[in-house]
Amino acid sequence: MMIWSLLKQFPRLFWYSFFPQKDGAYSEFSVQRCLVMLFFWPVFLFYLTTTWFCLGLDHLLFPRFRHVKIKAPVLVIGIPRSGTTFLHRLLAGDAQRFTTMSLQELVFAPSIVQRIIWKNLGIIDGVFGSPVSTLVGWFQNKLFSGLDGVHSTRLNQPEEDYLALSPMFACFLLILPFGDPAFLRLSRFDQVASVEEKEQLKKFYYGLVQRHLYVHGESLTFLSKNPSFTPMLQTLAEAFPDARFIACLRNPNEAVPSQVSSILVGARIFSGRVNEAWWREKLSEMLRFYYAHLFNSLPCVGESYHHFVRMENLTSSPEKSIQVLYRKFGLSFDDQYTAWIKQECRKAKSYRSGHAYHGAALGIQAADLCEQFGFVYNTLGYAPPEAA
Repeated sequence: MMIWSLLKQFPRLFWYSFFPQKDGAYSEFSVQRCLVMLFFWPVFLFYLTTTWFCLGLDHLLFPRFRHVKIKAPVLVIGIPRSGTTFLHRLLAGDAQRFTTMSLQELVFAPSIVQRIIWKNLGIIDGVFGSPVSTLVGWFQNKLFSGLDGVHSTRLNQPEEDYLALSPMFACFLLILPFGDPAFLRLSRFDQVASVEEKEQLKKFYYGLVQRHLYVHGESLTFLSKNPSFTPMLQTLAEAFPDARFIACLRNPNEAVPSQVSSILVGARIFSGRVNEAWWREKLSEMLRFYYAHLFNSLPCVGESYHHFVRMENLTSSPEKSIQVLYRKFGLSFDDQYTAWIKQECRKAKSYRSGHAYHGAALGIQAADLCEQFGFVYNTLGYAPPEAA
């Protein structure tokens, strides 16, 4: 049933891929977009076919994964561009406690079958001196280095596991290649999704986490980081009743232009003609809902099951922020993690982001921020842009 409902979306997605749509992200014809999508579609179809096939094989070859118990996972959500990646990687450094998905697992091996295949290919490559690994390392540095200022990532690094929801078109990032405004529903998922859609997402994502723990160790605590899970937090709280939620927050003066600027980088990859006004409007609406949903829904999961982290506190005192989190959730530091996090915090003090953006240049006006995010300034005590 799920596969058929996904297949029915293909004609519309194909149409939005090559033909400008007034209501879509790409409203003007672009030769660049046509060429990029001619390459993207075969790759995407191959990805969907192999991923669904291998996920199905897991049920035949490794049926025990369905009995894996997921205990008290930690989910990092919040406002995009609010330090979620930094916090996620600090927590992931506690490898004796947490396990999290890497980019290569999300894209190339969400199934157990694929992880075993890639592991054995790596062993074979190692026998011959790791020529393939060396080539892949060189290629990914070339590919990802241009995005380091916006979002630094590599195949072996922890990444947002909502990418693994792509086979069921529940990954918001797919709006970049397709430009279909239907993906905006994901930014209000708890509010607009049907009961059936919510059940499908819970079942699919729960199965992904079970597979991960089956491979990495059932005794470990699963750690997830996804700002795009913010509008799904009610659904995820139902799927994982004992989950701990960590929500990162940032002043809208900085969060809104940073998010618009970063997604425009991706949009320009898929089209030479980008409708900046469309992205600015839709992302502002999305972030407004994110803030409201966090304030209204997260406290409902229980005081001991959620915690808010402000970006300014995280970046100025990362070690203290982690200590507060651990005390809140009743966790303890071991000596190895304590030493590691002190070292990482020293590195963080010298880090300077390469992501440059200016709200005015993006068409983001102070008056609009005050009107749309006034409740955020009042709730969090941030100075509105006129007084900043």
